[in-house]
Amino acid sequence: MTRLIAIAATAGACFGLSACATHAPCSGIVISNVTVVSPERAHPLEHAYVRILDGRISEVSTRPLRGATQIDGTDRYVIPGLIDSHVHLAVAPGFPSAMTAQQAAAHATTVAAALEQDPKSYLFFGFTTVVDLVGSAERTAQWNARELRPDAYFCSGAAIINGQIRYALFPYFSYDVTVEKRIPPVVDLAGHTPEAVVAHMAADGAICVKTFYERELTPTVEEVRALVAAAHARDLPVFIHANRKRAQAFAVAAGVDAIVHGMWRDPGEDAALDDEAREVLAAIVRDDIGYQPTTQVIVGLLDRLRADYLARPDVADAYPAALIHLYATERGAGAPERFSSADIDLQSRLRGTIGRATEVTRILAEADAHLLFGSDTPSDSIYTNPPGLNGRLEMNNWIAAGVSEKQLFRALTIDNARMLRLDSQLGTVELGKVANLLLLRADPLQSVEAYDTIETVFLHGRPIPRAVLSARMAGSEGNIVSGDKAESPSVCLHSPKR
Repeated sequence: MTRLIAIAATAGACFGLSACATHAPCSGIVISNVTVVSPERAHPLEHAYVRILDGRISEVSTRPLRGATQIDGTDRYVIPGLIDSHVHLAVAPGFPSAMTAQQAAAHATTVAAALEQDPKSYLFFGFTTVVDLVGSAERTAQWNARELRPDAYFCSGAAIINGQIRYALFPYFSYDVTVEKRIPPVVDLAGHTPEAVVAHMAADGAICVKTFYERELTPTVEEVRALVAAAHARDLPVFIHANRKRAQAFAVAAGVDAIVHGMWRDPGEDAALDDEAREVLAAIVRDDIGYQPTTQVIVGLLDRLRADYLARPDVADAYPAALIHLYATERGAGAPERFSSADIDLQSRLRGTIGRATEVTRILAEADAHLLFGSDTPSDSIYTNPPGLNGRLEMNNWIAAGVSEKQLFRALTIDNARMLRLDSQLGTVELGKVANLLLLRADPLQSVEAYDTIETVFLHGRPIPRAVLSARMAGSEGNIVSGDKAESPSVCLHSPKR
């Protein structure tokens, strides 16, 4: 049996055996003799059989099952697909973010290839669900119209300026979008009460609300509390961009559901956490507020100073070769003037902030805080936040900070799903859940490197070999085949009775 074999279509997969057309035991895809690792289980379920039917998990059993298509899971692990709850979707205009609009126009073919690859790169690194934290129905629909992409959802952005709740329509680093278009002024005050704004967001299909506390965006506690109350009335969680000590203290006082970003520092502030910062973290734990460390945001800035970054092998899985070449050769592509490899002071400050972020994550992990996995991809106009890979590197940051493999696994799956009210559909390997799954060669509860052993990504039950999702294989996805241990479906005539 070869390790790579094409999957036969489910219809007629039993080669005319009429039993398959009428009896459930012969239906769907079955992953056989696999170890199920799922966050609701105290221990992995060994020698299990998972049936996928009509894009959902229809059976999980330790009794042998047969399907129209059989995938041998011996010495393999099946887990829920991963959820990144903080991305900014790559749709034109505004991507690649590390270009100017003029550069993008001059390299239209490269940009088109990058836009085509972007969702596949998330899948390559195991992310089958992503949430755009400043999104819109239009942008999300553009993304979800693609054949191969993670399922995308969005938060609507609500910026409160001078007592006015305004819609934030785009990430701040998108090119060709003026401030007035990103956060348009309020004309109809009656239509911009917290209740009216949240009703509009819910009608658009938003599953969460994101607000901000940052420099010029300094709402009052009462204003954000009113927004939170309106969102909670519609069962929408509220995320807040709050990346400083005072901002996170504000978030606690306002009663938001989740804090976006780690606790960076103000100019001149020491990297070491003072007593006030530790008290804020204790309050976050006490109030069970979700927390996205997003350390890779700062690591990405430091990586921008590395001359060899674009030569990393994993970058070639995330970015098309033409885009890598452009970033490496085009003056100004992803190279804001504020970055300089000779700026030793900048490097020192970035390393200090990374150390601070690591300490924050360690403290929260030790307290078993409500950690949520989000990568903030991309976080700025830089090329060092590659889709999918940025999240994989963020996993390493968590483990280096002392987060356990089990805590990371939960944050990537069920904890994100519960925060986003998606847990009835996603986050575990259970009956009735959407069959967004990963088949791996190693146990992610034992080592973070297990996420590098993905063999097959299941997207709504469709098995996709990981290799064809790599940017190295652009254009080859038409030959979609199964995992490398598929068996002949003809044996389904002998499926055991249930």
